[in-house]
Amino acid sequence: MSKHKKTRKEKIIADYRHQVYILKNKNVPFDSPPVATIANEDAHFSTYALKDVFKTGLLTCSIVAAEIVLFFLLKRHIVLIPNLNY
Repeated sequence: MSKHKKTRKEKIIADYRHQVYILKNKNVPFDSPPVATIANEDAHFSTYALKDVFKTGLLTCSIVAAEIVLFFLLKRHIVLIPNLNY
């Protein structure tokens, strides 16, 4: 059987549960909810998204550059591929 993957909501609930456990152990009054974790979560998500977009853009640019180089090599008959006429 496959493992049950936690949904995003379940992960958030588990995170809050861990925060409450930590606050109880530190004997800190539970008057205000930790607002920094919500802002930190958004920043963390945008960092991953930015890295993914950068990697995708870099890969796309390198593929396009390789196609252009291959086109000019074939056009000037430096590289010959059988059954391919330019």
